[in-house]
Amino acid sequence: MGRAVCGRWARGQRGFPQPGQSSPFLGRSLRHCLGPWPPQCIGMSDLVRRSLEVFFHPCAQMQDMHDLPPLEVVAAQGVWLELADGRRLIDGIASWWCKSLGHGHPRLLAALQQQAQDFEHVIAANTTHQGLVRLCERLLALANGQPPTAWAAAAPAGKLPGRLSRVFLADNGSTAVEIALKMAIQAQAQWGAPQRRAFACLAGGYHGESIATLSVGNCDLYSAPFRSLMFPALRLEGLPLRTGPDDPRWLDASSEWPALEAQLKPQADHLAALVYEPVLQGAGGMRLISPDLLPRLRSWADAHGVLLIADEIASGFGRCGPVLAGQLAPRPVLPDLLCCSKGLSGGVSPLSAVCLSEEIYQAFWDRYESGKSFLHSNTWTAHALGISVANAVLDVIAEPAFEEHCQGMAALLQAAWRDLCRSWPCLQGVRGVGMVAACDMCGLADGRRWGREVFRAGLAEGVFMRPLGNTLYVFPPLVINAEEIEQLMRAYGRALSRVIGPPPGR
Repeated sequence: MGRAVCGRWARGQRGFPQPGQSSPFLGRSLRHCLGPWPPQCIGMSDLVRRSLEVFFHPCAQMQDMHDLPPLEVVAAQGVWLELADGRRLIDGIASWWCKSLGHGHPRLLAALQQQAQDFEHVIAANTTHQGLVRLCERLLALANGQPPTAWAAAAPAGKLPGRLSRVFLADNGSTAVEIALKMAIQAQAQWGAPQRRAFACLAGGYHGESIATLSVGNCDLYSAPFRSLMFPALRLEGLPLRTGPDDPRWLDASSEWPALEAQLKPQADHLAALVYEPVLQGAGGMRLISPDLLPRLRSWADAHGVLLIADEIASGFGRCGPVLAGQLAPRPVLPDLLCCSKGLSGGVSPLSAVCLSEEIYQAFWDRYESGKSFLHSNTWTAHALGISVANAVLDVIAEPAFEEHCQGMAALLQAAWRDLCRSWPCLQGVRGVGMVAACDMCGLADGRRWGREVFRAGLAEGVFMRPLGNTLYVFPPLVINAEEIEQLMRAYGRALSRVIGPPPGR
């Protein structure tokens, strides 16, 4: 028998069963709901119960929400979440990696409020505005590897030269990648290569959860129910996985490259583009790839007429050290299409961007009657509130003091994470770069969701972590300070002790 649902059984049916009773409702569609009321449900607040009656949580098994109810958040500031029951939790994953500057950042909120007094949103198909133009100019300077002085608040207006020359805006990362995929196929066809309709991607990659982005990803957990709708893609196996900048082979992918090149060769004439996450594979398990792979991919793509799509949605805006993870490469590497989101607007407003080369832009430049227009539309393209916040984000991250802060906190975070993981032999594959660190729980008994148990224990100890299966990781807001890093690690350690016992020898 499954657990009872902590909500009304169905519209028009009787309300909650009493604690300890089974539901009399025997409908087949709610068969999983039969059974006694879980003890966790009895103490739920009225708001949480109502929430479970109406809200379908993302990326979750809803039955889990009755065993571990959603948290009622009443405020958030900096790295802290404040709950209705008085608890304070460190947001150890920057709220799905988007709160790069933490919660309630005063400069981001001020920019939002100022823009709202002028206008919130206007159709972008035939309009423009000051903030939009300014953001695009700055994003291109940043994406082309210009120093922060070229895209800081005081940088002069105007477009600087560079490979990436145009910006297409949307509202989320999946859409940004889908736009890049569509641009690649259409551009190749309009260049006279309609046979180039296939894509290559990296094993373990993740690019979103639309049908197209699932097709170029490699996370079966998300894609398995939709395989019949997905198109095939070449997944490159045997990647140069590394543990971080201290790994002796961090900047050397030479041993893995021949096998990767051999996988690419048979499809070289049919590939439109290769899509990849530079250095950090996020949802695929917080895996790190040698930055030396990037120039090798660039050289191969140039030699074979294949476009490169860089997905910096999770890794961009300072998360891995430089403003973009691709800048960790041993020599400058620019993709043909660059996708960013999450940290772009600091988690304040939905926004994503695709930076593209002039060559791709020119593939769509013709008379309307030619049929070469890129007719992708998004209601929220160039959303003025999101753009105002994104400009404020660039103001902050371009400041030397912010870069110095991130460098110092990254060193503390990596050292503290390694110390934590050394305490338990079951924590293997310790890795990290910049302000993200991870490890895998290995050698534990099968049949238990160890990561979820650590998550539950973490909530009791003051940290919101949400592991990826049995991969534990930290991905805090970049504004975290030294004291908060220490609190984060201590809370993580206490949570691990609750679940797998104290460190051996203690």
